[in-house]
Amino acid sequence: MKHHKLLVTAALAGLWGFALFGPRSPEPLFTGHGDPAALGRLFDRWAAGQREDGNRRMVVGLAPTWALSKATAAAGGRATLDLADGWMRVEATGLPAGTAYEAWLLDRHAPARPAAFKLGTLAPDGAGYALSTRLDRDRQAGFTLDAVAVVRAGDDPAAAGLLSGSPSLFQRLRYTGRDWAAARIGPPGADQPPAPPAFDFLLPKVAMAAGGNKPSLEQLIAQGHRLFTKETFGGNGRTCATCHRPDHNHTIDPQYIAKLPPTDPLFVAETNPALKDLEKPALLRQFGLFLANVDGFDKPGVMRGAPHLLALSTSLGFETKAMGGEFQEDSDYFEQSGRTAQAVGWSQDGAPDGGSLRDFAKGAVRQHLPRTLARIEGVDFRLPTEAELDALEAYMLSLGRDTEVILAALKFKSPVVERGKALFDQKQNPVDAGQQPVFGQSANCNGCHMNAGAMSSTTLANPTRDTGVERMRDQLHHLADPTVAYDGGFGQQLQTDCGPDFDRACYSDGSLDPRGVRPAAHPRLNRFNTPSLIEAADTAPFFHNNSVATLEEAVAYYNTDSFNNSPGAFTSKGANRQTHIDSSQVQAVALFLRSINALENIRSANALDTKALALPQPQAGQMVHLAMAETQDAIEVLRGGMFIPFPDALAKLEQAYQLQKQARREASDAPRNDLLNQALALRTAARADMVE
Repeated sequence: MKHHKLLVTAALAGLWGFALFGPRSPEPLFTGHGDPAALGRLFDRWAAGQREDGNRRMVVGLAPTWALSKATAAAGGRATLDLADGWMRVEATGLPAGTAYEAWLLDRHAPARPAAFKLGTLAPDGAGYALSTRLDRDRQAGFTLDAVAVVRAGDDPAAAGLLSGSPSLFQRLRYTGRDWAAARIGPPGADQPPAPPAFDFLLPKVAMAAGGNKPSLEQLIAQGHRLFTKETFGGNGRTCATCHRPDHNHTIDPQYIAKLPPTDPLFVAETNPALKDLEKPALLRQFGLFLANVDGFDKPGVMRGAPHLLALSTSLGFETKAMGGEFQEDSDYFEQSGRTAQAVGWSQDGAPDGGSLRDFAKGAVRQHLPRTLARIEGVDFRLPTEAELDALEAYMLSLGRDTEVILAALKFKSPVVERGKALFDQKQNPVDAGQQPVFGQSANCNGCHMNAGAMSSTTLANPTRDTGVERMRDQLHHLADPTVAYDGGFGQQLQTDCGPDFDRACYSDGSLDPRGVRPAAHPRLNRFNTPSLIEAADTAPFFHNNSVATLEEAVAYYNTDSFNNSPGAFTSKGANRQTHIDSSQVQAVALFLRSINALENIRSANALDTKALALPQPQAGQMVHLAMAETQDAIEVLRGGMFIPFPDALAKLEQAYQLQKQARREASDAPRNDLLNQALALRTAARADMVE
């Protein structure tokens, strides 16, 4: 894929850092954990990887409308719009034969329901279906292309799509306030700058900055933060932050829940009779588990923890077979289209429509925020508008780090932590002369958690794996409530061999053991995604069902038969990834994970305090509150393993926290900023105590 350097330089020059697209709002903007500079870097990298003709053609990937929708399909596709001449081509593969399919454009800015425009009927084309048609400027006037849907002929495109896709935030940013002359949509060498492309009015665009002609990333993130923490979307009083607390790593756990008052919106299932079945209150309070209808509202809900939202931008790449992955659907369209489907949710299939991060927000509103379980749109809730989805997507993408940590560049001053890093980082156990694995020399973590992140070292994308978690015996929430459904993870096909005795029903995609066999110990797979481990130590409990309480227990799990007999302990080519490490090595790996988490806490706390230095009260106090939570996390992470490899760093972090407490109480800017600068220096020194 060629890099269009002219596009990047012409469209992005002078935009990033904390510089705004347009003038600042007169009121200070509060972005919380959101980082405009990080979002700018992400867009920069995305834009540099686009096709040479990306200025003229917009490609929208089409993916199955997974859970929370009325139909699903093991299919994929793409829609390509030529902005200059209006030709549009919709392609799909994997749809069942013998059925007529239609392609539609949706404009979600319509006040009551999406405006829909039928493109036509797809015709058989090779192994799939395709439609090519030329749009009419007069007929399309006033229409904005917010989504593309492929449906069975005669179905309502707004409610029953098989495939769906929406332009991403980055596509919308790209086509907002574009300098079309600089982008050279026109014949090369033309004497006069070309006019804007004839069909640019169709392109969805983000809201403009006040008084400007380009969007402000800072304003966009601030709006996303407000929506995330304040907006109830006409529902039951919950917000996104009800379950993803910004002062608690954008997640929630039983210890946090125990401190909340009974009136907190989290407990609407206890206080509102119309919502008594929205949650299982005992499991929510005891284990921090939420009821999620990831297989559709006509199927039993499963119990899942609230995943943290940090560093989402580093883990959205969806692994496919074409990349060398082991299980996902193999579709050339998925590879070529830049599709919007992304790795979101514990099973990667919990989002409606095209399965993207912005779609996930819509699914969360429908699942967790309704007034009644009838879940009637416009009555029990309202879905976010496209502009609100832009802002929410911007906020979520800007949370946490935007790049991977390079473990090879880190040398810890503790030999214990350094040994833990070595055990973690080696991809496979070495073998002896008889070609038998020499266990105890590797924890085999790096294969699925490259650089302790969420990406496979083989495919550089986020994988799903069956690591045996769902088949563990005596899972606490099943003991507390034996009626809860088992969770099959990825996919919505009924299978009957779930649970520890392989005799319970659940829904998965029906994949077999990757080694190509199905022995009794390896029935069909229950696959869940691979989370980042950089943020693991301060986001307990662990796994999709909160079944493990501590980091040390999570590391030790990979010593158990549940993992070592699971398909995830072997690659599709049969390579052995089983783990057998001593208890002392479990401690070393856990201390390493605690250390890299603390380093990320220090980075985040420093960034937040730096932002507070530029804000007046009360925004400065709010930002310091978030920074204090990060410092406190670093302290708790380093203390939590009982063994303390960096006592000097821990002492400095505790001093920094006390300075932040004083700064938060200061009404005057100068004394407050002096205290924050001292805290910044102490945390920087603490980092130096940990790594060379």
